[in-house]
Amino acid sequence: MNPNVPYAWQLKGSTALLPSERTKGITILGILNPLTSTFWGNRYEGAANAQCVIQTLDEFSKNISKKTILVLDNATIHKAKVVKQQEKIWKQRGLYLQFIPAYCPELNLIEILWKRLKHSWLQVKHYQSMDSLVQAAHHILANYGKHYSISFV
Repeated sequence: MNPNVPYAWQLKGSTALLPSERTKGITILGILNPLTSTFWGNRYEGAANAQCVIQTLDEFSKNISKKTILVLDNATIHKAKVVKQQEKIWKQRGLYLQFIPAYCPELNLIEILWKRLKHSWLQVKHYQSMDSLVQAAHHILANYGKHYSISFV
């Protein structure tokens, strides 16, 4: 919501204005199942941290009905000591963490979802305010697999 426009065209004698506001921003930690085209996640204000990861994975692990392998990238918050301490609890619930090899972002399928969300599905009008951006992102992710989908084949 804080655009960076280093230059713009304008009529002589006029001032070009671009409204902006400072916000903490939002972070969405999501879990994508490419086989069933389903998405599950949590939204947080500001940057995500290890506690956000713990909360998201803890909630997710309580709702699984069979052994589940969750593939994560090597982000620092995914590999934090406090996150690793929770792995035993998640394994008891049937959730196992697997990390993709370093420097292999193409194996992180959820990054394709984030790119599509930001560059294809969100429209310019959604960036008018933080509320409209949050509502649009929530709508898109809630309808992933129905109105919005990605083919991974």
